Amino acid sequence: MSFQDGTSEEVDAIILGTGYDLNLPFLSDGLRQTLGVDTRHIDLHHFTFHPDLEGLAFMGLFLVGGPFFPLLELQARWIAYTWANVRPRPSEEEMREGVARYQARRGQPQEQVMEAMALMFSRLLGVEPDVETDPRLTRALLFGPLSPASFRLTGPDALPDAAELYAADAAVCGASTSPQLTDEERVRFEAVKRALAARAGN
Repeated sequence: MSFQDGTSEEVDAIILGTGYDLNLPFLSDGLRQTLGVDTRHIDLHHFTFHPDLEGLAFMGLFLVGGPFFPLLELQARWIAYTWANVRPRPSEEEMREGVARYQARRGQPQEQVMEAMALMFSRLLGVEPDVETDPRLTRALLFGPLSPASFRLTGPDALPDAAELYAADAAVCGASTSPQLTDEERVRFEAVKRALAARAGN
């Protein structure tokens, strides 16, 4: 096996390591103190911004079970849209509250739920897919794969062929062999609609 520094080693096997320690050696001591950086934590609002560090953002500093790259794309878009004034920057108060919520969870398991992260970033971006816009996609959007194309259906940078791209992604994953919801899926969908209606009423 050859390494980037030009050295090489003979190995019998490569074992994939799935854990890591947070290591940001390029940060100054002052930044590390502001961000509360240790080997497991960094104090950020939605894993991205800090209220005292305008013009600085972080990406990918969260643990998640499931596909990582669709979430990274959403987070990168949020950073870019915020800096380009396509989407509003979170207020200082919002960011301080976000940092405080994160700090309150220190010492607890840090793995995030993939779907919850996608929902959070897509709402911040204004690209959350409306599952009832295209009946062909409802089932796949609710119960299918997390695909970047699903976050290009509406909002900034929507793609004209996003529906076809997402339908193809869902078909490859076997998630959308039919647009018809099963009885169990229908019950779950109705529960989601009730929850969304209740949230809208608050």
